[in-house]
Amino acid sequence: MWLSARLIPRPAVGIIKVNMDIFATGTDLFFGSMELFQAQIDRARQDRRIKAVVVQFDSSGGEVVASQTLYLELQALRREMPVVGAINTMAASGAYYAAMATEPLYARPSSGVGNVGAWGRIPPDLAVNELILASGPFKLSGSNRDEFLREIEGIKQEFIATVTSQRGDRLLITPVDLSQGLLYPGREAMSLGLVDRLGTLSDAIAEAAQQAGIARYDVIDLEATVADAYMQGESLALHPWTGAADPATGKRTVPPGIYLLYDISLRGVP
Repeated sequence: MWLSARLIPRPAVGIIKVNMDIFATGTDLFFGSMELFQAQIDRARQDRRIKAVVVQFDSSGGEVVASQTLYLELQALRREMPVVGAINTMAASGAYYAAMATEPLYARPSSGVGNVGAWGRIPPDLAVNELILASGPFKLSGSNRDEFLREIEGIKQEFIATVTSQRGDRLLITPVDLSQGLLYPGREAMSLGLVDRLGTLSDAIAEAAQQAGIARYDVIDLEATVADAYMQGESLALHPWTGAADPATGKRTVPPGIYLLYDISLRGVP
């Protein structure tokens, strides 16, 4: 028994932390946060001890493609092991989109949940002149106002369809009301069927372990594991990501495009 205890690794529940805005783009000096989330997912697959995962959300969302990628990656992971969600402070917009890949989804009574929808910054009009020639009127900008509005509407409808399909009969809010983009406190979100249960990270861990059929287990912080492996233990907070909000002002600089992002700095300004 002593030998088997040393040779057979103790099973574990891994914690994936989505605690930043979700951005895929990075630079030579900085990284996109999606790289960090992907590294945690990959580590969960590679570590044979990990039998289930809890995704802890503290995020206001982010880029459309990055948020959808995170959702699809968590869905793929869920085909391999239980993936439970736990909303701490907030899972808004693209983060709530990604949370649709977890089952069940926990929130605290005052967590921010929802903000379904999309917004965007219209690309500037670039005129053709004697120095710049283009093969078409929208070659330089890639869009016009009408196309941009149609794209935002299409992304919103896809978001609503994802929530509707994943929540199923549990959803007690109409698509029209959901499309208003409200951010609900956790207790109200549960009454609307946007989350399953009120609880903490510990509750979600216990649920994940039960789904995996393990009674005695370790808990592994996958963000810390990735930091040790890739950042030599250095704090991830020292490496800002493209699109991050300024911690002092809350303002951010994002390029023209469409976002699944709850941005309090806009305060309703289009």
